Amino acid sequence: MNTKDDFAIPEEYTDLLTSVREKQIELALGISLDNRISFGDIRVIAGLDVAFSEKNDLACAGIVIIDSRSFEVLDEQVAFFEPRIPYIPTFLHYRESPGYHKIITQISEKPDVLIFDGNGIIHPFEFGIASQMGLEFDIPSFGIAKKLLLGEYDNRLNRGGFSDILHNEKTLGIAFQSLAPPAKPIFASPGHLIDMRTITNILRDFNLQQKFPSKLPLPLALADKLVREKLAIGT
Repeated sequence: MNTKDDFAIPEEYTDLLTSVREKQIELALGISLDNRISFGDIRVIAGLDVAFSEKNDLACAGIVIIDSRSFEVLDEQVAFFEPRIPYIPTFLHYRESPGYHKIITQISEKPDVLIFDGNGIIHPFEFGIASQMGLEFDIPSFGIAKKLLLGEYDNRLNRGGFSDILHNEKTLGIAFQSLAPPAKPIFASPGHLIDMRTITNILRDFNLQQKFPSKLPLPLALADKLVREKLAIGT
């Protein structure tokens, strides 16, 4: 089982990231996992993702906003930026947030919920990118990762099933089996202003209603596709 010591700052980045870690710990105290909006009132959902060039010297952040009842795309935006650091586990916000700040300020309608490619409280300090971005923009948010950063779950899942992800006897998220086994589940965790039950309902709803099978819920699947295409054009 991973511990906080397993996510120590690489020595060459100690001077740069020590203050970032201290800020994470401080800001994590402001996270709320109480629902701001009930599942039945959610209509506008945004998926957000970032793609990186092979040399990691250029990145494209994207957002796709959909009507969760009609599946109509309401808006999409992209922004190119230069990553400040390479991928370092638990520092995704420091790497990707400049792009997200650009696109979120460009959108025409404030979403009810933000879904990030990354983690919420599945994080050694319970403050992943979905938590920090949700806190900064004061919008309910959660994260979805394709790999489990920490914690354990029951992997005996059928399509549409889920298991709590436990770490130090605390539930940090869910493993959701969006495709039939042997496909691996996705790992979802609350970021800010949303609870586990609402996240589960959102994932189940997309899994049942979206017209093509996808490991990711539609807003995030579309954002993933968008940034990959735009980065290929941009490079």
